[in-house]
Amino acid sequence: MKNRLNALLLFLIASGLSACTGSQDAVQQANQANERRNETVAAAIETPEQIKKKLDYDAGFAVAASSSNQLEVAISKLAQQKAIALEVKEWAKTIETEHTKMDQELEAIAGRANITLPRMMSDDDRDHYNDVDDRKYFGFDKKYLRSLKDAHERDVQRYAAAATQLSNAELRAFAAQALPNLRAHLQQTEELYKRADERK
Repeated sequence: MKNRLNALLLFLIASGLSACTGSQDAVQQANQANERRNETVAAAIETPEQIKKKLDYDAGFAVAASSSNQLEVAISKLAQQKAIALEVKEWAKTIETEHTKMDQELEAIAGRANITLPRMMSDDDRDHYNDVDDRKYFGFDKKYLRSLKDAHERDVQRYAAAATQLSNAELRAFAAQALPNLRAHLQQTEELYKRADERK
């Protein structure tokens, strides 16, 4: 048992737990690194397959949440430059600040749990970013708010499930604590979108 754990430690140190470089999607790379780590952990301590599934779920949540944070920060930076309405610019600054903080907290927890996070957002999230960035100034406010609303609807659903299903206690607490804030973000974004739609 001790030899297996030592072998596991050497494997984790050698791998560096960092995402590979190359043309692959950063999220896919992170998921692959976490999959290898989870298989090694399960094999080294003779963990049942059910435990590996829990580790995979934890890692999958962390990777998706990181990518979503990166998207929301990136489009909010765009909105601070391109939005017409002052209230939209101010909201974008709030979103940037709060999701940057969330991502920093997530990164710290993931580090303690030996979960690899992507250095870039997923291809799907990048497509959302490009769609918002494509909009110049006229109509940008609605485009940004619609994308932000969609991202937060996805976040709320993901975090609500994770708050009860994650096996890592620290990660589960993170999801539970973030959920009310994400719901408040969604509500405020919906209100701002309605006002932007009325301005046309």
